[in-house]
Amino acid sequence: MPQDERSSETPGADGRSSSAAASGAAQSYIEQGNVAATSGDYEGAEEAFQSAVAADPGNARARYDLALARQNLGDPEGAIASYMRAIQLNPNLIEAYINLGNLYSELGLEEEALDAFQHALELDSGNDELFINLGDAYRGLGFYEDAILAYRQAQILNPDNTLAADNLRDVRERLSEQADYIADLERRVDEDPRDLSRYADLVDGYLEAHRDEDALNIVNQMIALAPDDPTTYVTQAQVYEHMDAVDEAADAWQRVVEISSDDAEAWEHLGTWREEQGRFDDSIAAYRRWVELQPDSPAARFSLAEVLRDAERYDEAIATFQQLANDFQDAHGEEDRETLQAAYAGLAACQNLAAKHADALATANAFLDRFPDDPQALYERASAYDALGRHEEAIESYEAALKGNPLDEGICNDLADTYLQVGRIDDAIEMAQTAISLDPTFAVGYETLAQALQRAGRSTQAEDALRHAAQIRAAEAEDTEE
Repeated sequence: MPQDERSSETPGADGRSSSAAASGAAQSYIEQGNVAATSGDYEGAEEAFQSAVAADPGNARARYDLALARQNLGDPEGAIASYMRAIQLNPNLIEAYINLGNLYSELGLEEEALDAFQHALELDSGNDELFINLGDAYRGLGFYEDAILAYRQAQILNPDNTLAADNLRDVRERLSEQADYIADLERRVDEDPRDLSRYADLVDGYLEAHRDEDALNIVNQMIALAPDDPTTYVTQAQVYEHMDAVDEAADAWQRVVEISSDDAEAWEHLGTWREEQGRFDDSIAAYRRWVELQPDSPAARFSLAEVLRDAERYDEAIATFQQLANDFQDAHGEEDRETLQAAYAGLAACQNLAAKHADALATANAFLDRFPDDPQALYERASAYDALGRHEEAIESYEAALKGNPLDEGICNDLADTYLQVGRIDDAIEMAQTAISLDPTFAVGYETLAQALQRAGRSTQAEDALRHAAQIRAAEAEDTEE
């Protein structure tokens, strides 16, 4: 169950202090929500907390309580969005970090959970339960040594914490089993050092144990043993993929297709990593070869269409998505329906990117006729309406899209921009802030916020937002150069 700690704090949003009237109204709604939540009426609680947020957008506690209600209603995405907005408004709201981390863990998002628990520990480094949560996240990711340190710290803080002791025993058993498994794989290699498959199994074991350098050393032995065997370079590519070494992974897959030019899966991987490098022409060529080898593969055709889109070759991308949509118009099975959905989405997106907004609107409407309330269809329709100057209709579709995908900072930003177009300045500020809370490195969100703040006459805060955007873009440029 999520933590449910109540207080009456009402920190201001964006450097503003909540007015006494707004704070009082929000507190009244919060109290109503608390009563509803205590009785198990979470729908009523959600409604009351939404009213509190509307009355006082800068009230972090109202956002936190809204997140609790949504979590108890089984709406994890809505809860996550509200927790993140609460944290943005009050970075010291530790229970929001804890609940967010636990929610991420329930969803299997251990990296995100780890980040949330680490933030919570910065606020309360003496909390033994938090160290257990941290250890659980590390354990879920397979970082057993880090998990041991976290559980041990929990025991230091509270020697009577039996869960810490139990989890510590469990992770030590896992570590021991992993060591035994790797030792067995090493023995198998020793027994037949010319069997490439045994080397590949050992590499998998090392990667599972996060022993990347050991895995690379084994790959080098494989290359020395069989320099012309594609299996060697497939294994090498998998190691570099695990390490997220983009250039090295691409080069390894290039070597595979040079040796085995009919390996469709290798062409798929090569296309992926060439696109990751920004080498779109090479990626397109790789995906075209994949399509040649597997012409009936929707995945191959989608990958080709998407890289054509990313390369801004919109007419070719539109034709490819259109053909996919045509081929699956009579889809009946679930898999075929999903393919048709994705084809419609890709087609409408490319039409908008190509400034063919009337076409995009027609595609989005056809999409919605077949798949009502689809968030991507609603978003593309909103984008088309926006570009055609039909801003009120765009807002309606953006808001509907956001209900279906509340964690999409891009939708939030575009909605904020459209609010600006119609003069809804406060709504634009709120939505731009929401976009930033979902992704604090979202430079465009800060730029939209700066425009809204400037329109509201808050020049100093607008300048701060622009500085944030400039810092993010500078950091991105440095990463690109590296």
